[in-house]
Amino acid sequence: MKLLVVSTNAALTMGGEAMKALQYVQQLLAQGRDVTLITHDRCRAALAGQLPEGRVIYVRDSAMMRACWRTPGLARLVNSFFHLEVARICRDFDPDGVVIHYLCPISPVEQRFPPKGYRYVIGPLSGNIFYPPGFRHLAGRGLRLQQRIYRPLQKLLGLFSRQFARAERVLVSGYDRTREALDWAGCPPGRIEEVWDAGLSEALFDRPRIRPAESPPRFVWIGRMVPYKGAELAIRALSHAPEQSQLTLYGDGPQRAELEALVRELNLGARVTFAGWLPHDALADTLGRFRGLMFPTLREANGIIMQEAMAIGLPVVTLRWGGPLGLAEEGEALFVDAGSQGQVVRDLAGAMQRLAYEPDLAERISQAARAKAEAAFPWGRVADSWYAAARAAHDRTAGGSQEGRARHVDVPSGVDSDQHRA
Repeated sequence: MKLLVVSTNAALTMGGEAMKALQYVQQLLAQGRDVTLITHDRCRAALAGQLPEGRVIYVRDSAMMRACWRTPGLARLVNSFFHLEVARICRDFDPDGVVIHYLCPISPVEQRFPPKGYRYVIGPLSGNIFYPPGFRHLAGRGLRLQQRIYRPLQKLLGLFSRQFARAERVLVSGYDRTREALDWAGCPPGRIEEVWDAGLSEALFDRPRIRPAESPPRFVWIGRMVPYKGAELAIRALSHAPEQSQLTLYGDGPQRAELEALVRELNLGARVTFAGWLPHDALADTLGRFRGLMFPTLREANGIIMQEAMAIGLPVVTLRWGGPLGLAEEGEALFVDAGSQGQVVRDLAGAMQRLAYEPDLAERISQAARAKAEAAFPWGRVADSWYAAARAAHDRTAGGSQEGRARHVDVPSGVDSDQHRA
């Protein structure tokens, strides 16, 4: 079986979705699987040296994609035209020997236009995530509109699109909220399979668990500085935490100047450090110097940084909302309710105080988080669960796929989609 993994982005430098696409392909190649990644040409430079020759097909912007980029309000349609280009590429492969895996984006709304006669799986999907009620004022006009029309839009798409009905499997990592969205879109319940959203490198588990109680009461936040990531909440919480507590923020983004102004306003300059982007290969060593990870994200579909912190044994302080709620149980992280801003800030500060003054608590959470991560998150196990869905799809119908038969083409590394057509 040849697996074609489709992801709009794939790189270590483009966020969690892009990272997991690259790591999944690398994991399968390490297992000796026949897999090729199909991704956008914008990933070419970031993927240099990351995958062997012949294992990447790059999709250049079509005329319609370029027009969407140039036209205000139409950028959201670029992915649709990307998937139309992908369908043309996939038709160059023999449908009897191929399974297509539509990996990213994670949204149940995304229209993928799989070529007829080809077997495919979709996911893991973890969409249908919005701000908690007490924080909806942070949502822009577009997101508020999206939330209002999400259900009727899914129902409408379900009438015209059979992408889920035709899929061999729909992998879900977004729990009940994503299952609900798929139900609105007409996805047969029997096609849905629960999996983890992403895996972690075995190198994280080869390291000894850190001892957070031996670190000073310093806390860390990591991410892109945008409102839903919760950096402002972490800073405000620090102002109510014990004076010896400190906070280091890794990352950058459009909210950074606002966050720096907030630090000055709260007179926290001596306790807050803006450290810029943290290279991924330095993540484990760096996190091991802190008492806890502040992860008060307000609209997170999963939370790879939370998985990574759990793997090394760093206690995580997060909200009972969205993706983090499915990654850990009570005792494997410190959860606070996602109510009003004032309540969240007070409870985050209380969690920082507990970790600062209760070293035994930090150690218990560290041990439980590490055990959960070891049992659930190694890439080998996660990749096997995804690949098994594709393998089962191939084996169930092997030899029976006739519609859309095409010749198989071996594509050299870096060949563009406009050169790779029957």
